Amino acid sequence: MTTETQTIRSANPLTVILTSGGFIFVLRVFLGALFVYSAINKVGDPRGFGVAVRAYEIIPIALSNLFALSVAWGELVAGVLLVLGVQTRKAAAAILWLILSFVIAITITIVRGLTVDCGCFGNEGGHSTGYGLIIRDLFLMVTAIMVIHFDRGTLSLGRLSGRKG
Repeated sequence: MTTETQTIRSANPLTVILTSGGFIFVLRVFLGALFVYSAINKVGDPRGFGVAVRAYEIIPIALSNLFALSVAWGELVAGVLLVLGVQTRKAAAAILWLILSFVIAITITIVRGLTVDCGCFGNEGGHSTGYGLIIRDLFLMVTAIMVIHFDRGTLSLGRLSGRKG
Protein backbone atom coordinates (compact mmCIF):
# COMPACT_ATOMS: atom_id res chain seq x y z
CA MET A 1 0.00 0.00 0.00
CA THR A 2 1.47 3.34 -1.03
CA THR A 3 1.55 6.43 1.14
CA GLU A 4 -0.86 8.16 -1.24
CA THR A 5 -3.39 5.34 -0.88
CA GLN A 6 -3.05 5.42 2.90
CA THR A 7 -3.59 9.18 2.89
CA ILE A 8 -6.75 8.89 0.78
CA ARG A 9 -8.17 6.12 3.00
CA SER A 10 -7.42 7.97 6.22
CA ALA A 11 -8.75 11.33 4.99
CA ASN A 12 -11.69 12.92 6.70
CA PRO A 13 -14.88 11.97 4.79
CA LEU A 14 -15.97 15.62 4.73
CA THR A 15 -12.67 16.57 3.12
CA VAL A 16 -13.12 13.86 0.52
CA ILE A 17 -16.58 15.20 -0.35
CA LEU A 18 -15.55 18.88 -0.36
CA THR A 19 -12.62 18.21 -2.69
CA SER A 20 -14.38 15.72 -4.95
CA GLY A 21 -14.58 16.40 -8.67
CA GLY A 22 -18.38 16.61 -8.58
CA PHE A 23 -18.52 19.11 -5.72
CA ILE A 24 -15.82 21.31 -7.23
CA PHE A 25 -17.67 21.15 -10.57
CA VAL A 26 -20.80 22.49 -8.84
CA LEU A 27 -18.77 25.27 -7.19
CA ARG A 28 -17.08 26.13 -10.50
CA VAL A 29 -20.37 26.40 -12.40
CA PHE A 30 -22.06 28.28 -9.53
CA LEU A 31 -19.26 30.84 -9.33
CA GLY A 32 -19.06 31.23 -13.10
CA ALA A 33 -22.82 31.57 -13.53
CA LEU A 34 -23.01 34.10 -10.70
CA PHE A 35 -20.37 36.26 -12.35
CA VAL A 36 -21.96 35.94 -15.80
CA TYR A 37 -25.30 36.99 -14.29
CA SER A 38 -23.62 39.85 -12.43
CA ALA A 39 -21.85 41.06 -15.57
CA ILE A 40 -24.83 41.00 -17.96
CA ASN A 41 -26.50 44.12 -16.55
CA LYS A 42 -23.17 45.91 -16.17
CA VAL A 43 -22.14 45.22 -19.76
CA GLY A 44 -25.63 46.17 -20.95
CA ASP A 45 -25.65 49.43 -19.00
CA PRO A 46 -22.05 50.60 -18.66
CA ARG A 47 -23.12 54.15 -17.84
CA GLY A 48 -25.21 52.96 -14.90
CA PHE A 49 -22.40 50.79 -13.59
CA GLY A 50 -20.01 53.72 -13.99
CA VAL A 51 -22.30 55.73 -11.70
CA ALA A 52 -22.17 52.91 -9.12
CA VAL A 53 -18.36 52.87 -9.33
CA ARG A 54 -18.18 56.65 -8.84
CA ALA A 55 -20.37 56.41 -5.71
CA TYR A 56 -17.53 54.63 -3.91
CA GLU A 57 -15.39 57.76 -4.36
CA ILE A 58 -12.21 55.67 -4.77
CA ILE A 59 -11.49 55.74 -8.51
CA PRO A 60 -10.84 59.16 -10.11
CA ILE A 61 -13.90 60.27 -12.07
CA ALA A 62 -11.89 60.38 -15.30
CA LEU A 63 -11.08 56.67 -14.95
CA SER A 64 -14.37 55.41 -13.52
CA ASN A 65 -16.01 54.50 -16.84
CA LEU A 66 -12.93 52.66 -18.09
CA PHE A 67 -12.68 50.85 -14.76
CA ALA A 68 -16.39 49.95 -14.87
CA LEU A 69 -16.07 48.55 -18.39
CA SER A 70 -12.98 46.55 -17.43
CA VAL A 71 -14.65 45.04 -14.38
CA ALA A 72 -17.86 44.19 -16.22
CA TRP A 73 -16.13 42.52 -19.16
CA GLY A 74 -13.62 40.83 -16.86
CA GLU A 75 -16.48 39.33 -14.84
CA LEU A 76 -18.22 38.17 -18.01
CA VAL A 77 -15.17 36.54 -19.60
CA ALA A 78 -13.99 34.87 -16.38
CA GLY A 79 -17.51 33.66 -15.60
CA VAL A 80 -17.99 32.14 -19.07
CA LEU A 81 -14.58 30.45 -18.87
CA LEU A 82 -15.51 28.92 -15.51
CA VAL A 83 -18.88 27.67 -16.71
CA LEU A 84 -17.28 26.10 -19.78
CA GLY A 85 -14.32 24.78 -17.82
CA VAL A 86 -11.69 26.48 -19.95
CA GLN A 87 -8.59 27.85 -18.19
CA THR A 88 -10.49 27.33 -14.93
CA ARG A 89 -7.64 28.07 -12.55
CA LYS A 90 -6.80 31.33 -14.31
CA ALA A 91 -10.47 32.34 -14.50
CA ALA A 92 -11.01 31.52 -10.82
CA ALA A 93 -7.85 33.48 -9.94
CA ALA A 94 -9.18 36.49 -11.89
CA ILE A 95 -12.47 36.24 -10.03
CA LEU A 96 -10.60 35.92 -6.73
CA TRP A 97 -8.75 39.18 -7.48
CA LEU A 98 -12.01 40.89 -8.45
CA ILE A 99 -13.68 39.77 -5.22
CA LEU A 100 -10.67 40.92 -3.19
CA SER A 101 -10.94 44.36 -4.80
CA PHE A 102 -14.67 44.41 -3.97
CA VAL A 103 -13.93 43.58 -0.31
CA ILE A 104 -11.33 46.35 -0.16
CA ALA A 105 -13.73 48.88 -1.74
CA ILE A 106 -16.57 47.91 0.59
CA THR A 107 -14.27 48.09 3.61
CA ILE A 108 -13.11 51.56 2.58
CA THR A 109 -16.71 52.79 2.28
CA ILE A 110 -17.56 51.37 5.71
CA VAL A 111 -14.50 52.98 7.32
CA ARG A 112 -15.33 56.31 5.66
CA GLY A 113 -18.95 56.10 6.83
CA LEU A 114 -20.39 55.94 3.32
CA THR A 115 -23.39 53.82 2.42
CA VAL A 116 -23.71 53.18 -1.30
CA ASP A 117 -25.47 50.66 -3.50
CA CYS A 118 -22.81 48.03 -4.07
CA GLY A 119 -23.47 47.81 -7.83
CA CYS A 120 -22.99 44.06 -7.51
CA PHE A 121 -25.59 43.19 -10.13
CA GLY A 122 -25.66 46.43 -12.09
CA ASN A 123 -28.82 48.48 -11.85
CA GLU A 124 -30.91 45.50 -10.84
CA GLY A 125 -30.86 46.75 -7.29
CA GLY A 126 -28.01 45.46 -5.22
CA HIS A 127 -27.36 45.76 -1.56
CA SER A 128 -26.02 48.65 0.41
CA THR A 129 -22.41 48.30 1.36
CA GLY A 130 -21.95 46.70 4.75
CA TYR A 131 -20.49 43.80 6.66
CA GLY A 132 -22.99 41.35 5.14
CA LEU A 133 -21.48 41.94 1.71
CA ILE A 134 -18.00 41.35 3.07
CA ILE A 135 -19.10 38.03 4.57
CA ARG A 136 -20.74 37.02 1.28
CA ASP A 137 -17.63 37.99 -0.66
CA LEU A 138 -15.39 36.04 1.73
CA PHE A 139 -17.54 32.96 1.04
CA LEU A 140 -17.10 33.57 -2.70
CA MET A 141 -13.34 33.95 -2.20
CA VAL A 142 -13.20 30.56 -0.47
CA THR A 143 -15.20 29.12 -3.39
CA ALA A 144 -12.71 30.55 -5.90
CA ILE A 145 -9.76 29.24 -3.89
CA MET A 146 -11.31 25.77 -3.79
CA VAL A 147 -11.75 25.83 -7.57
CA ILE A 148 -8.16 26.96 -8.04
CA HIS A 149 -6.76 24.20 -5.85
CA PHE A 150 -9.08 21.26 -6.44
CA ASP A 151 -10.54 21.56 -9.96
CA ARG A 152 -9.96 18.34 -11.87
CA GLY A 153 -11.61 19.41 -15.10
CA THR A 154 -14.84 17.50 -14.48
CA LEU A 155 -17.20 18.13 -17.41
CA SER A 156 -15.00 20.86 -18.84
CA LEU A 157 -14.20 21.85 -22.39
CA GLY A 158 -10.62 22.42 -21.29
CA ARG A 159 -10.28 18.75 -20.39
CA LEU A 160 -11.90 17.64 -23.63
CA SER A 161 -9.33 19.65 -25.58
CA GLY A 162 -6.50 18.13 -23.56
CA ARG A 163 -5.56 21.36 -21.79
CA LYS A 164 -5.30 21.87 -18.07
CA GLY A 165 -6.78 24.96 -16.41
